[in-house]
Amino acid sequence: VAYSVLRVASRLAGGSAPLPREAAGVVDRSLWVRAQRPMRCRGSGMGLFRFMGSKSEQSGGSNRMYIGLAGLGAAGVAAAYAGSVYFKIQLSDLFPSQHPKKPIEDPIPEPPEGDNRHPLLNTPWYYQMFVTVKRAVHLIRVFTPFFALSIWISFTSDPEWRQYWLDEMIRTLESAGCSFMKFGQWLSMRPDLLPQDVIKALGRLRNDAPSHTYEWTRRAIRESFGCEIEEIFDYFDPSPVASGTIAQVHRGILKPHNALSDGNLEVAVKVRHPGILEESFVDTRLLFEALDVIGRLILNTSQPFDKDAFNKALQRQVDLKWEAYNLQIFAWNFGEEKDIVFPKVSSHLVSPSVLIETWVSGKIIHDLFADVEDHMVIAEHHTSQAFHTLAKTVMEQRQRLAKMVFDMNIKMFLRDNFIHGDLHGGNLMAADNGTLAVFDAGLTTALRPDTAQPFGYFLQALCVGRVDRVVEKLIEFSDEKSRQRADLDGLRRDVEGLLGQFVGDGGMRSPNGEPINMGEMVGSILSIMQTRRLQLRGDVAVTLMTMAISESLIRSLDPDFDLVKEALPYFVRYRSWRPHQVDLNSHAWEAERQAVNNGLPVHASYTPRETVLT
Repeated sequence: VAYSVLRVASRLAGGSAPLPREAAGVVDRSLWVRAQRPMRCRGSGMGLFRFMGSKSEQSGGSNRMYIGLAGLGAAGVAAAYAGSVYFKIQLSDLFPSQHPKKPIEDPIPEPPEGDNRHPLLNTPWYYQMFVTVKRAVHLIRVFTPFFALSIWISFTSDPEWRQYWLDEMIRTLESAGCSFMKFGQWLSMRPDLLPQDVIKALGRLRNDAPSHTYEWTRRAIRESFGCEIEEIFDYFDPSPVASGTIAQVHRGILKPHNALSDGNLEVAVKVRHPGILEESFVDTRLLFEALDVIGRLILNTSQPFDKDAFNKALQRQVDLKWEAYNLQIFAWNFGEEKDIVFPKVSSHLVSPSVLIETWVSGKIIHDLFADVEDHMVIAEHHTSQAFHTLAKTVMEQRQRLAKMVFDMNIKMFLRDNFIHGDLHGGNLMAADNGTLAVFDAGLTTALRPDTAQPFGYFLQALCVGRVDRVVEKLIEFSDEKSRQRADLDGLRRDVEGLLGQFVGDGGMRSPNGEPINMGEMVGSILSIMQTRRLQLRGDVAVTLMTMAISESLIRSLDPDFDLVKEALPYFVRYRSWRPHQVDLNSHAWEAERQAVNNGLPVHASYTPRETVLT
């Protein structure tokens, strides 16, 4: 085929010189001999027609054979191109560049391991006890009225009382502090678990958390950088533009000598709320201890994950130095993406309580579609044509956004093994320039290198309904101590029943033919593990929780989105799965597991996180 293409090209050019051996490449030796024969052409104008119809002077064979081979080669190229488009495979995926990405400019170093230790652990024991008791009394005082109201609500169906209960639920969570608001945010992403009115109410926690005073903001900046706001900024808006569970955001313009590395002066200034350290130190510990007591004394269950590792991951997000570090890693990982943007951070103006990053103009996704739904209600009251036109446009935008979020999220899982742990509608912005901006990267997760590939097999086993493989992976991802006390036979029976509910015959779809609800299935598996007393490692537990949250976000944008179908090309691209590797019916499971290069993608360039900043 290569020889034929070169022969046609030479005839068109009217040349008669023999082809160089280098041009023939990997062509067969017999073709190489033919390629050495002169190709004469009496004129470039009619040369091709004479070539097609003439007989070879040396061999007597028709040159139409070579035209046919050239056409076959062109058809092969076209088929390869069509396949690459369908399976979303790029040339760079097949032949990855050996040149590393451009290093991060003015990098923020990874916080030392000692920063994983909560600051209050360095205080005397009696102070820790004082903080714990004070916080416990506050939570009892906050939740007691709400629990009493909830008992009353269970006996009435009055919609006004229902709305009052919903409003009181939000006020209670806001008064309880950041940890409880964060759990409320996560629950708001699981419409399969709670009634719709509860989901809608909890959605208010994503971007409407209580703000702190301007005086506290000034104090935090002064203590962080040793100077006043006026010495750092030419302009600083005293009113926050947004407030989340951990911090609130102000808009500012830096003085020229404080500009970001790209010269940008317009910035968002994130300032941590007061009391966050105490709340994060006590709340999750109290909550886990309460669940442990209830599980042991009443339900005869245990926590389905290592709560210490899980708690450490949650506590790390209160240190904004970690968020700054995470943002630059995400920006580096997605530096070649056109549609995804992570804000650039200031490397010299960052502290545990203050973070300065690029200002992005746009609309928060949660607010964007809330406004659109209001316009749809108005359109519905005017003309049905206007309503249907608007509804179609909105659905198309939701589907496009769902694909963007999915593409970003699965690349975090499979390509980078560095995952944003808090993806909800309040942390995503439709920027004015058409990109999708991602914020609040304080909570991240990453699987151990030796777990990344087996975790992919675990997900694939879930999708095809392989009970034995799912159970095998759950045991592999658990700690040794919990394996000894776990009811493994009961675990296998429960998983078998669960997969029968979520996965149809043949796998990849639910029994009713719809896409598999991975988030709900994973939640049910965690419930089974709790009952059977098997405890997952912290990195796997946080990853599963993150996967459920991100899937809920995608399904809230496009309810018909098929994650399993869309994920297959990514597994081929980033995990180099081949038929012999993904055939879970084979008996060579151990050999398959050993063939995956210690959990890293085979045939893919990979830069460990430790070398990113060098």
